Amino acid sequence: MPIVDVEGIGRIEFPDSMSRAQIDAAIANEILPAYEKRAAANPQLVASLAPRLDPSAAPIAPNPFSRGTMVADTSYKVGDNYHYRMTDLFTKAETRTFGRRVTAVTDTEVIYNRGAHITDLLGNTLKNNRGQTFTGSQIFVAEYRLGRAWSTIYRGTRRDLEPDVWVFNLKVTAREPYTVPAGTFDAFKVEGHGSLQSKGHRFAITYWVAPDKVRTFLALEMIHQARGNRYINTDRSELVSFQQS
Repeated sequence: MPIVDVEGIGRIEFPDSMSRAQIDAAIANEILPAYEKRAAANPQLVASLAPRLDPSAAPIAPNPFSRGTMVADTSYKVGDNYHYRMTDLFTKAETRTFGRRVTAVTDTEVIYNRGAHITDLLGNTLKNNRGQTFTGSQIFVAEYRLGRAWSTIYRGTRRDLEPDVWVFNLKVTAREPYTVPAGTFDAFKVEGHGSLQSKGHRFAITYWVAPDKVRTFLALEMIHQARGNRYINTDRSELVSFQQS
């Protein structure tokens, strides 16, 4: 397993299945922010860890979370195609279908349909086809394992294109075979709840991913409620077909 020296933290072991780009993304988006948050709350943290951060210390034991862990495949290629259908969670009626074709890939972005939809390499939306933009979302992460929990706070624009802040708490609640029209996959189920800061709106999100097989989500369900429990969206999107290099 590759061991990486992370400045200010020390040596960290990663699964063999992770590419260097995936390791760098995990360090930048998850490990360093989590460490900085803990260090700010506990100034004695760095001192207490010092013996373990010594490069001459004994070899690191095998990572107990490696088994049962899946790492996101971020090797997107121009021409990758994903087709979805959307249904209403309550009526089960199909509301629309949509396709996303990768038309460009950068070091940090996956660009679909010539810029109509843009995500980061983990699948978090940066821009959607309604013109909304988002910064710092971590709804989707670099690595999945049963029981993993995390929070994300990010900024973006609402449907009226006014700025706002979203807060979500998420957890991997199951690893299970999961079937969508595109096939049956060994998938992780993630459940979460969130809110919209200025409006008091509430969200319930559930999604399934097979991150080592399909680079985008298999299915995603979102319930969006305004104050007074008024439903705004009750959508389910599921993968119908895909083609990726």
